[in-house]
Amino acid sequence: MKSSFVEQESSQGWGVTNLLAHSLLKLMAISFNRRPALKEYLRWDGGWIDMSIGMETESGSVRQGISFRDGHARVHSSVPDDANAVLVFKDEATVREMISSPPNELFNLLMKNKIVPRGNLAYLQLFNFLISVLMKNKHIKMLKKASAKEQAGKNLKSNGSSGPRAPAYLRAKHREKGVKYLEDAYLSDYSIEDFPRLKDFLDIHFTVRPAICHERPLLLTEFFMKHGFEKDADGNDWVPELRQAKAFRHLMENRKPIIRKNDLVAGTTTTKEIGVVIYPDTHGTMIWGELFSTPHRLLNPYDVDPETIDVMHKKVFPFWFHRNIREWVRDNKGYPLCQKLDERFAVCFLWKTASLSHTIVDYPKILSLGTTGLIKEIDGELAKTPAKNKEKRDLLEAMKITFQGINSYAANLASQAALEAEVETDPARRKELSRLAAICRRVPARPARTLDEAVNAMWIIWVAIHMENTNAGFSLGRLDQWLQPYFEADIKKQKSAKAREEYIRHAIELVGCFYMRCTDHLPLVPDIGNYLFGGSSSDQAITLGGVTPDGKDAVNDMTYIFLKVTEMLKIRDPNVNARYHKGVNSEAYLRRLAEVNLNTTATPSIHNDEAVMDSLAEFRYPAKHLRDWSATGCVEPTLSGRHMGHTNCMMFNMVAALEMAMNNGRHPLMRWDVGPKTGSVENGDFDTFEKFYKAFCAQLDFLAGQTCTYNNMLGEAHQALRPTPLLSGMIDGCISSGKDVTKGGARYNSSGTALIGLADVTDSLMAIKTLIYDEKKVTFPDMLRAVQRNFKGDEALLALIKNRTPLFGSGDKEAVAMANRIVKFAHDTFGKRTNYRGGKYTAGFWSMSNHVAFGNLTGALPSGRLAGKPFTPGLTPEAHASKSLLDNIRDVSQLKAENMNNNIAFNVKVVPAASDSHEEAVEHIHSYAKSYMDLGGMQMQFNVVSTAVLRDAMENPDQYRDLLVRISGYNAYFVTLNRDMQIELIERAEYGV
Repeated sequence: MKSSFVEQESSQGWGVTNLLAHSLLKLMAISFNRRPALKEYLRWDGGWIDMSIGMETESGSVRQGISFRDGHARVHSSVPDDANAVLVFKDEATVREMISSPPNELFNLLMKNKIVPRGNLAYLQLFNFLISVLMKNKHIKMLKKASAKEQAGKNLKSNGSSGPRAPAYLRAKHREKGVKYLEDAYLSDYSIEDFPRLKDFLDIHFTVRPAICHERPLLLTEFFMKHGFEKDADGNDWVPELRQAKAFRHLMENRKPIIRKNDLVAGTTTTKEIGVVIYPDTHGTMIWGELFSTPHRLLNPYDVDPETIDVMHKKVFPFWFHRNIREWVRDNKGYPLCQKLDERFAVCFLWKTASLSHTIVDYPKILSLGTTGLIKEIDGELAKTPAKNKEKRDLLEAMKITFQGINSYAANLASQAALEAEVETDPARRKELSRLAAICRRVPARPARTLDEAVNAMWIIWVAIHMENTNAGFSLGRLDQWLQPYFEADIKKQKSAKAREEYIRHAIELVGCFYMRCTDHLPLVPDIGNYLFGGSSSDQAITLGGVTPDGKDAVNDMTYIFLKVTEMLKIRDPNVNARYHKGVNSEAYLRRLAEVNLNTTATPSIHNDEAVMDSLAEFRYPAKHLRDWSATGCVEPTLSGRHMGHTNCMMFNMVAALEMAMNNGRHPLMRWDVGPKTGSVENGDFDTFEKFYKAFCAQLDFLAGQTCTYNNMLGEAHQALRPTPLLSGMIDGCISSGKDVTKGGARYNSSGTALIGLADVTDSLMAIKTLIYDEKKVTFPDMLRAVQRNFKGDEALLALIKNRTPLFGSGDKEAVAMANRIVKFAHDTFGKRTNYRGGKYTAGFWSMSNHVAFGNLTGALPSGRLAGKPFTPGLTPEAHASKSLLDNIRDVSQLKAENMNNNIAFNVKVVPAASDSHEEAVEHIHSYAKSYMDLGGMQMQFNVVSTAVLRDAMENPDQYRDLLVRISGYNAYFVTLNRDMQIELIERAEYGV
């Protein structure tokens, strides 16, 4: 006899785990079928949610499924043929592990390749959500228990350190080059104590928990539900650019205009004090299964109110099952191998599943013309575009619509500011609100005239950019250059020394408010993201200094104002990057960069202007454009306002190619013979080092081909689902070409890769070459077996590796040559490929925090690195490579810039001696930076914090809420990092200054 809700099948011959899984699924089905309150979770505004989920072990010992149709759940004793998604478990132990874990652990098991997903990940997240509905209270208890265990694991012995030294301030010795109005360019008389408003904002930043905001996804989904997505309300095919533009205008017209209390900058990214923005058309559904658990996770928790849970589950997420970037590829490209590789996490992580971003709009043009001026330019282009060129005309109309939406939002802000001014009782604040109302009535619609207008115009545009595109890695560009004219125009109006002094103070405070506005939003990070790129914020890069497009010194008054704000606030985002051009920029400027690093402990990063531009020489950019480069995301170079570079299109694990070369194309962790057959170590196929190196290159080329293919497919998905007419209207080339940036409309196009594990690969290849081939101390099969055993029982070999292998960073010329050989091959391998917009792929060597995540997913290496340990950050040498930082500096500076055209991250941990004065400590850091730049080094970033302080911060996190650390290209608060990342920072080589 069959139940109405459970398909009864014989359990004879089933194992215990299979029976357990079946029984739990039956219990789940009974609960949803019999309890009306639960059944409601099977419905959304569009009707019943139908889906089926399968689960099985790799051996087939467990095979189960559950389906939901028309509000009824049904269990199957096999994987349904029409399963929307299937979970393939490594073994039965993994099945039991998942059963006993909270929902956020699902993706941790996926990342570790204990579970392999097949099919639509959004349905897996819905299934995860339904489980969390049933087990919410139990899961919360599990999370609290896991948090307590994790925190206990962080209790390392500390020495009771008193923390980083208190900031002190040098005074500029004379009027600095390029500075016109600051008597003391270092602004040493100012500290955070002089700005109570900013102190209050800082306290909010560190004490208010971020909250998920549903405003954006709800307004957009409601628009598409009413007006259609694939087809419009009349049944005609939508032009994607027009569809997105009209939805954007609807969003901007209807989002809540908020003036933050006591702020000098109008507008907010979300309705929350600190809001997490949801993008369901990219990665938004990845949080679906964690909606109940995010407030309780240990790392970077988010508040989620009941209304938001209800809105996201019943009104938003189901609409996007097949209308998101990842699923478009699965549905339209036949679930290709490249997509399966990405979903295993061990080889790559492609950012285009989450965002396009990583570019810089033409802010000088926006500030000088206003949106009405841009609309006028578009109308001029429309007038000369023939009617038959429908694609161009549609894009131009879409651009206009987006600018209209921005103007509506600014008008709403003006009305709100005026309304608040009417009821404000404090005269000073009433004046500020009235001024904000006047500012928003003018900008960004019309050209900015003052610094206040320019900063507010930029912020309103910035909010708009993040309403169209994911808030991950978009960058602000050369703000000191672009805002200096407004600063000069304002200060010239000040008639007395006192008035000028007051204005300078206002300029500092205004920029401080802008920085704190940039902290009002966070990217959506499911719990797995705390391990892939933990502690990262939106990475809104600002670039200071360097040279002007004409090659002159670009350091100016605003450069030093931005540095002062950076020094006072000590926040992780915006991500400040400083260009230094030897012979043009002054030593005093470089010394100031060193001082800010000392006082913040981690920022700004310093770029060698000449080396970065040398790295881009192959593209033959006009000199004026090349000199106008800015950092995007972490450290990557982009030609400001004219370049669609998506400079972080992928995080790529080079070590995976090494593992696959040692295993004849098999990836050990993934248990997958995925790569080409390049030779067997056991069968003696590599009788020379060159043959093995060739195998490594073949595996790297294979993986590069797969990741670039997937990136191109994801790019096509953006063209179909998420073109960007607003962004296109602000990037040079798109208006004249009539092409969206997703279709190659920008003047310059490329895609940037981040290649991770250079030092680990170099040291491993050096160990293989030295010990196996040159000195014949060990055979390759013995080395492979030792690696597979994680060197257990092979301690003598491990000691030999540690003592006899020339390492990158040790000063060994052969190791440097090996690193350069690898870098060139990686550059050439990616550079020979063309992206979906017609541009080339560039090669960068930085890692965010993926050197920790990828290290977790990698076995032991011939370099002696043990299984699961982090790789080195960026291209930084191994901690034990040398006791001298100068060896590191010399080796890294010898890497050829022309092969690193997406920049690098060279991490240095330096600690001033307790006996050093502030000036002496600054001078030591300055000397290291100058030596590196003089040798031709490309980029350098400091952690000016001791191991003792980091250990104390693990023990006493409440005392170190603002301890800033540099990961690899971005900043993070040390106490927000997972334990593995904290340990990696502690174990970095520490050098005295």
